[in-house]
Amino acid sequence: MCFMPLFVSLQKVEGRVASDQELKLTELLRYYMRDIQAAKDLLYRRARALADYENSNKALDKARLKSKDIPQAEEHQQHCLQKFDKLSESGKKELTSFKGRRVIAFRKNLIEMAELEIKHAKNNVTLLQGCIDQLKSY
Repeated sequence: MCFMPLFVSLQKVEGRVASDQELKLTELLRYYMRDIQAAKDLLYRRARALADYENSNKALDKARLKSKDIPQAEEHQQHCLQKFDKLSESGKKELTSFKGRRVIAFRKNLIEMAELEIKHAKNNVTLLQGCIDQLKSY
């Protein structure tokens, strides 16, 4: 009896299974990293806009104390507030969208992973069935 070809074939199949699983998980991880980086960038811009707004409030207070350049300081403060509000609204939409995309991507990836598992299981069954048939013939 020669079991060596069976073991070699099983080893190749298991190698393909591991490789496919790794590729699927890597694909999902890359997706998350890309989206998380975009969300972090957006939150950073929002934090910068908040800091600018706080600085414009301080500048407006100083202008009022000196009674100098008040309209310009108020205009700058309003501009900073609008920018902050716009980024906040954009951030809310983006994070909500990210949550939806994340669920869709996870579902898609899970389905593809299950299909691959089924495909590899069928290959294993075929291979083992061939081995059983070979053993019966001895």
